Amino acid sequence: MSQIDKLRKQIDKIDFQILDLLKRRSKIAEKIGKEKKSSNLFRPERQANILRNILKKNGNNLNPLYILSFWRSIFLSQIDVQGGIKLLLSNNIANSYIKTIYDYFSHDIEIITMNNTSKALEKVYNGKNILTILPYPSYNKGAQWWTNNRLEKLYGIAALPFFLRKKKSPSLIIVSKYKPIIEKDSYFLYISKYLIKDKNTVLISKSGKHYLYRSNNMINSNDLKLFGILPKHYEG
Repeated sequence: MSQIDKLRKQIDKIDFQILDLLKRRSKIAEKIGKEKKSSNLFRPERQANILRNILKKNGNNLNPLYILSFWRSIFLSQIDVQGGIKLLLSNNIANSYIKTIYDYFSHDIEIITMNNTSKALEKVYNGKNILTILPYPSYNKGAQWWTNNRLEKLYGIAALPFFLRKKKSPSLIIVSKYKPIIEKDSYFLYISKYLIKDKNTVLISKSGKHYLYRSNNMINSNDLKLFGILPKHYEG
């Protein structure tokens, strides 16, 4: 047997080990799904923590983008084991940001395109484990959807892309009806009817008499309504 054949035998053995580990992980994920009773299956803050821990352990051995792609496929496949999620997109988002979305969820995510943002938000509110993706809030005209009344009981739960270069802003935000869970390395979005001067908040968008703030802290104030808790990005 040549040296190359011996090395390939080692790779074959590792492949079977990976498969066995994925089977074990899937069984545990299925048990978790039963405990959740198929509610709030998509947990971006949990996924972000897993990725950060893996990337920290990886050091500089493997390209972080390869790690992201591999584990995103694992995340989605095991969410499917628990019951699955659906993703609603406007035609404009689907056409302009499909690569960013696939990079985040993997190519196996079920995508439904819609023409109307309000209808998409209504489906998210009335449905189960349905998400929508919208432009990340900014001063741009198309990114001021966050004043929509339907958002009264919806939340921003994650921003895309997960990998960001320093001083770059995310382009998209994921919206869900399930209140996000506070984890380490998260930041907060608040909506207010008032212009607030607070060193703990940064104004990121304004529309009419509505203001949207970002903060690294949980703030209890009658003047601020929590809109989102988002995992911080991995900067590289």
